[in-house]
Amino acid sequence: MQQFANEYNSMAAEFKIARRNNKRRVLPNSRELVVKWNSTNPPDKIPKHNDPTEIEWTEIPSPAPDYMVGHAALRLPQNSRPRYHLSWPMRHGWLNEKDYESKMTVYRDFFLIIEEAIKTQLNISRKKDWAQYSCVFVIPDLYEKTVVATVLHHVLRDYGFSRVCFIQESLAATFGAGYSSSCIVDVGASKTSICCVEEGMCVENSRINLKYGGEDVTEAFIKMMLFDHLNYAEINLNRRHDYLLAEELKQKYCTLDDSHISVQAYDFHVRAFGEDTRKYTFKVYDEGMLAPMVSEKQSIGWKVYNADH
Repeated sequence: MQQFANEYNSMAAEFKIARRNNKRRVLPNSRELVVKWNSTNPPDKIPKHNDPTEIEWTEIPSPAPDYMVGHAALRLPQNSRPRYHLSWPMRHGWLNEKDYESKMTVYRDFFLIIEEAIKTQLNISRKKDWAQYSCVFVIPDLYEKTVVATVLHHVLRDYGFSRVCFIQESLAATFGAGYSSSCIVDVGASKTSICCVEEGMCVENSRINLKYGGEDVTEAFIKMMLFDHLNYAEINLNRRHDYLLAEELKQKYCTLDDSHISVQAYDFHVRAFGEDTRKYTFKVYDEGMLAPMVSEKQSIGWKVYNADH
């Protein structure tokens, strides 16, 4: 914690100097104003019947399913009965073999999520109808041949698509934008990939996969706000509702536009299953611009399993 405090204070001091060099107004006690406000303003409780945007939590049918995927998985109550374990079959743009017992289990979750997405998002619920369709499968710029071969085998044999075409993600982006040559930068939740495309070909030596993405910005932003005595001190990114709240705060208040940085008051609502909604009013200063400049842990994608199975 002390190391984080030292680094944070160092970044804040450098940022203050940069703002002065850019002729921006810098109040000498901006950080103190934020800390004082955040540490002295308790939340307001809002009963359920007065909450206009109450969250719809995922209802667990009877009997409880072995798994849930996508948005329904993130909206499961933290203490659901039965309990479910949240897992990510993809991380950093790759199959997440690190958090799985075997390669077969990570492949199982990976293909299961794709299958459920086809059924629910594309409304093609009957697998026997899939033979009428062809499939374009977007793969990473830095791909493994064995993974592509496994995907090809599964899509043709288990999914039953008539034809399959593989295309690298940066190449697909240039086709979609109508450019023959470009530099593609893809910022995701847990990775940032860079690749140059020249005349319909990915330049091999330009392909980069950085293990840094939006979730790192979220974690850094929340750490900085807690260091400045955020009045929702019990926020925990391992809880599903807190994770979604943190993502929302990042999207609203993180920026790289220096002109938006000033001491301002905002509010947010904490909605947890079975509890009254709490409204917090807080102040933020330079945390929204310093957070995108640091990196730590990453993760992407989600699938939740019934922990009782």
